[in-house]
Amino acid sequence: MTPVKAMHSEVVYHFEKVSNFRDLGGVKTADGHTFRTGVLFRSDELSRMSPQDGVKLQDFNIKVICDLRSPRESQKKPPRLPGKSIQVVNIPLVEQATEDALFRRRKMLSFLFSRTGGDEYWDFTRSFYHHLAFEQTSRIREVITLLSKEDSLPALIHCTMGKDRTGFLAAVIQLLVGVPYQTAIEEYLRTNDYLAPRWEKVVKITRVLTLFQVPTERVRLMIMAYPDFLHEVHDRIVEKYGSFETYLCEACEIDRGTQQRLKDRLLA
Repeated sequence: MTPVKAMHSEVVYHFEKVSNFRDLGGVKTADGHTFRTGVLFRSDELSRMSPQDGVKLQDFNIKVICDLRSPRESQKKPPRLPGKSIQVVNIPLVEQATEDALFRRRKMLSFLFSRTGGDEYWDFTRSFYHHLAFEQTSRIREVITLLSKEDSLPALIHCTMGKDRTGFLAAVIQLLVGVPYQTAIEEYLRTNDYLAPRWEKVVKITRVLTLFQVPTERVRLMIMAYPDFLHEVHDRIVEKYGSFETYLCEACEIDRGTQQRLKDRLLA
């Protein structure tokens, strides 16, 4: 399946060792408000940052970094930050070693060589997104509550690649403040544009290491962002709860006051 390319004009921030950094703001809500720029960013992991990247990160005056990785991932690859003025909060969207990126990486290898690996990967990732949406509701509440606090912005959320966990949570935040679903999907898919140069290297290296036994299409299937996974959990949320707002209130137990505080801080 070919991922849909997102069409979106924006300011691109160039880092030396961070590939998927961007501002979640700059988009319109359904009722005409604007998601403010400069208040909430998303990224891949920060452990590879160069000194120059650290200087650039300081320009955004980020107060809080919300690390969505498992404790094992965070301890293995802590962020390389300039100074100690930024608060780092680990709110893992997956906590078990059988669910984090290190485990998923090993699973990817098995999917590469299995004759039915493409289907197995699809089922695995579908289940993973269901886990995020319906089994990590308390963690979603923690993140939203943190971001709604007065001194938490500007903030940055990240995981390992900034693709699945960060992509899912970024969509949750945009939908919470009233960004149309199609706009949230387009933002989610921009990961493919940001990571394209890195992915092409991964494809070439993987092909060589596997003695060209694994098709290029199989490798790309496992590294790119696809809208199908968000579509499925969004449809299930609407089917089960009637609306995304009700899902936030009932499943995630985020009270309307907290939701409104976050809206007030993120919207202009």
